[in-house]
Amino acid sequence: MAVVNLDFYSYELAMNTQATVLLPERRGVPCTSREGKPYPVLYLLHGHGQDHTSWLRLTRLENYLQNSDVIVVMPNGSRGCYVDGVHSHRYGTYLTEELPCILKNWFHISEKREETMIAGMSMGGYGALRAALSHPEQYGTVVGLSSVIRMGKTSLRGHADKGLAIPEVPEIDDNFQEIFGDDASYETSAYSLRKLARDLEMRSCPKPRLLQMCGDEDPLLSGCREFDTFLTQECPSIQHELRVGPGIHDFVFWDRMLPEALQFCKLI
Repeated sequence: MAVVNLDFYSYELAMNTQATVLLPERRGVPCTSREGKPYPVLYLLHGHGQDHTSWLRLTRLENYLQNSDVIVVMPNGSRGCYVDGVHSHRYGTYLTEELPCILKNWFHISEKREETMIAGMSMGGYGALRAALSHPEQYGTVVGLSSVIRMGKTSLRGHADKGLAIPEVPEIDDNFQEIFGDDASYETSAYSLRKLARDLEMRSCPKPRLLQMCGDEDPLLSGCREFDTFLTQECPSIQHELRVGPGIHDFVFWDRMLPEALQFCKLI
């Protein structure tokens, strides 16, 4: 596939930001015209402490998609958790509104919800789930790998042997506080995946197909299981599934599960 690295200004973030984009390229095959047909798009989100290059550098993503007609967009989410923070950048609006608008001006991207997918791991899993649950008209499929279900309120420390190695520095806690604000109001806020799922359950609209994937030794597995049970009991109209495989919270697991995630998105 062709790799495009973008550096551009975001109005919502009020700063320059980056994204890596994979474009379809069939090596060894003569070029043929698609006659104006747009490409399906997958938004693929990185985790906390990573960036827009992580998926491409640390997995075999490009190899898995070498014969696929899909555009993959990997934005730099920094440590913004892909939400509009209480006292921080507007990464939520950027991801779901501004970025698609910018990219559709530059690339031939489909606007159909059934051809728009979003996925991510860890912090990016939370971001993907939140985007799909809050914008069901926009995303037809969502995949969360090792997702932090209660972002900002889940302990990500003390599990270095399981892949979670966030350092003990106050700036990390301050960052979460700036984004999510008061803990007491979290479950009734637009940051809560449970609240978003409940709200979506009440709506008479198409719901995204939802897949969770997590390692059997990942400290975040319990949260993924609880969310899966919650969806089963309280949100029966949301098609969902949890797949557990051997592994911890690392790219070895995510790379191994990536083909299944892409198959769920009907991209390979």
